[in-house]
Formats: sequence, C-alpha cells, structure tokens
Amino acid sequence: MKSAYATSGKIFEQVSMYNSPALLDQLRAIPQGDIVVVQGTYDHIEQLLPTIKVPFELIQPDEIKKHNGGRVMFVNCRTYGDGNAVEGAARFVEEGGRLVTTDWAVSLATRAFPGKLSKVNETTDDVVEIQCHTDIARRFVGLNYAQCHPKWWLESSSHIYTIKNGVTPLITSEEMKEKYGQPYVLVGFGAGKGEVFHFISHLELQRTQLRNKQDKAGLEAFLEKMGASKTAEMDDATVAELEAAYSTLNTLAHLCSPTPILNAGMKSATTLPTTGATASAKSKRLV
Repeated sequence: MKSAYATSGKIFEQVSMYNSPALLDQLRAIPQGDIVVVQGTYDHIEQLLPTIKVPFELIQPDEIKKHNGGRVMFVNCRTYGDGNAVEGAARFVEEGGRLVTTDWAVSLATRAFPGKLSKVNETTDDVVEIQCHTDIARRFVGLNYAQCHPKWWLESSSHIYTIKNGVTPLITSEEMKEKYGQPYVLVGFGAGKGEVFHFISHLELQRTQLRNKQDKAGLEAFLEKMGASKTAEMDDATVAELEAAYSTLNTLAHLCSPTPILNAGMKSATTLPTTGATASAKSKRLV
C-alpha cells in the first residue's frame, strides 16, 4: 500500500487543482502547529500527512494535557487509561478543537465524552465494503464514479463500537454489520465548541481485497475514472489499492480543513466549497 499512497497523493493534488482548488489552497495555507498528531502504537497518520503536503506537530500521549494550541488533533490507535490525556482531550474539544481518534483510541473518546460511544466487540483481520449515505461521507471518500465499491481494512482486534445519543453515523458497512454486529466505520459528534470523529481500524490502511475484475485493473483505469493524467512519479497499482489509498488521503484532507464539519461553533476560518474535492471531471461518471 505504500506505493499506492504515494501515487494517490499525486492524483489527489491533480484532481483537487481542477475540481476543488479552494481546498488545496487551504491545505497549503495550514501553519505549523495547527495540526497535531499523537504518537500511537499501531496507526501512523503522521506518515500520511506529508503525502498531501500538510505540516504537523508530532507529540506523545503524555503531552496531550499540557499541549497548548492546535486546531485538529489526530490520535493514533492506542489504548488510553491516563486521566491526564482524557482531561486534555476533553478540554481541547470543549475549547473548539477537532479531535480525530482511530481504533483503540476509542478508549480516549469514551472516557473524555461519556455516553457517546461504547466498545462491544472485536474484529478479525478483514476487509469490508463501505457505504457512504451522507453528504459528509461522500465528500470525505471522494470516489464519485459509477460502480465504485470502496473498502475498509479491519485490523485484527479492531474495536467494534455502538453509538448513543447525539452521535451521527457517517460511513457505515453492511458487510461489517453482518459479520460483527455493528455497521459503524466513521461517526462524529459535537461537544462544547468542538467536534469529535472516530474511525474503526486505521487511517493507514495495510491492505485491500481484489473482489472483481474492476478491482484488479491498474493505474490507467483509475486515472480514467478520476479524470486525471499519468505522470512519471506515479507507480502502477490496482484500482482497489488506489481507491483505498485515495479515499483515506481525501478524508484526511477534509479533516484538516479549517471549516467546521459538524459543529458550527468550532475554531474555523474560510468556507469550503460544498462539492466533493474529487468530483469527476465528466458528469457522466457521477453516481
């Protein structure tokens, strides 16, 4: 997947320049310190942000409480029981920050914001097809061509969770629900002046599955679907790999944007366009 991410970063920039230059301009204008990544045990969001040229500050879990500043905080997969980290995360959101947690860091979200999420089960190493039934999900994933079937990798022992009052399902998976009892891949909720997003498994996806002929096609096929052109820096990969890599990079881009996604009261700047950053250049390809 490493090569797929590098190539998808090139495609993301090219497609965004054509379809959503405002988003790209906002990413390029992000100052150092605005995006904070908390070191995890497994997920590695800090390895993806350079692919979309977003600067960030990497901190350790024990620095969450004492860290001063930042607008978006990504918390990589790791179990949290430290009250200082919980207190720091809660204050960060209450004051208008955007907190993004992945997989085992659901423990941070559940402790900082009781009554929102609850772990109920675990997965095996698996890949499931996802559904994007919300405008936010479609904008995040950014794969708007016909016959698109994006997939999500589930780490072994990823934490299945339920949602409670005030939590919005954003990306779901009927396949995951059939196998593990709950459909929630990405959910979000507002708290204080800020907002919280939680993903099952990792944003740094490790693999995907080739389920049909379209999945097995190569770079040229994906470029045609996205309305993009091949460059010398792009390496060949399957459509399934490129869909997985592109969708996570596009999601990260929107999570880094200075526009509130759920909570209009959070720290914000300019307004993003309402259309997805990866809308196809040819309307006949749209779903």
